Amino acid sequence: MLLLRREYRDGAEPPEIVLLHAEVTMHGGPAGPARRFTRAVVPSDPPGRRVAHLPLPEPEEGERIVVRYRFSSVRGGEERFSPSYEVAVPSDDAIADLYRVPEEGTGNLPAAKGRGHFRLVLPMGEGERASGSFRFGFGAMRKKPSPSLCRAAIDAGYGPAPIIEAPESLSVLKNRPMPYFLYHVSSDGKLRADKIACARITLADPDGDVVSARMVWGDPAWRATNLSLMEAKGWAPGPGAASEEFFAEDRAAFLEAREAALSLLPVPRVFESFVFGPSGSGVEYCFQTVSRRPDGGFAVRWRNRESGGNWVVTL
Repeated sequence: MLLLRREYRDGAEPPEIVLLHAEVTMHGGPAGPARRFTRAVVPSDPPGRRVAHLPLPEPEEGERIVVRYRFSSVRGGEERFSPSYEVAVPSDDAIADLYRVPEEGTGNLPAAKGRGHFRLVLPMGEGERASGSFRFGFGAMRKKPSPSLCRAAIDAGYGPAPIIEAPESLSVLKNRPMPYFLYHVSSDGKLRADKIACARITLADPDGDVVSARMVWGDPAWRATNLSLMEAKGWAPGPGAASEEFFAEDRAAFLEAREAALSLLPVPRVFESFVFGPSGSGVEYCFQTVSRRPDGGFAVRWRNRESGGNWVVTL
């Protein structure tokens, strides 16, 4: 697996949040649908720079990956989008920003169809050093634990614990992602297992004025930040789905059409999505909504606890 680094530079007025939206297509190999990613672009050194990493498959001989992407940023209720950019892998333009995550054989197990990946701080066991080289992988609940499932390697250097890409689930039952095990082996050679679980999070919309709802979530230290688009309960599959929002060619038209479709659902409405992580761990989260302004247009607002701060759920 490859990780493609993309960088965003703040202007004179730093945004509250920056997201990277990418569409990845393979050329020269078997035809397949484009893969889409939305990643939080997190502050990095030196100050004023933000970074995100996109997971990419390693192209075979004669294959080429094309990544088309743009950034979005929010500040003061306004959401702005950058122009679209494009980079090919392999190419001279990308070589300095590519990092390889070595994988054995066919690599780690993929996410279930229709599910994506999330960023996760590799959980450390009692007395385990958060430094050096780690191998990690995934296995179904009934799969016999084995170091052979740990097919990817990552070097944490002198620490802290590394951040990895983990599937939201390996299987889905009745629209609910099913738990699975994350395995890892560190320098002490011990195989450790963590059950990856999920929690369904809902956002109430009593007045029916929310057009788009998103959830920003991560570990309590916010080392691994994730964003999930929330869909309205009762939404019928079709055009205007939440998953299409950041990839619509005409964003204004998309929001207009989605607002009209949502008006057919009864009020109050409920939006929902999932958070993921090791069983027993805490996940911190808040919401971001897009609503119609009284004078036209759309405004982006944060929603936190009434007493201040974020919500926390234990998995």
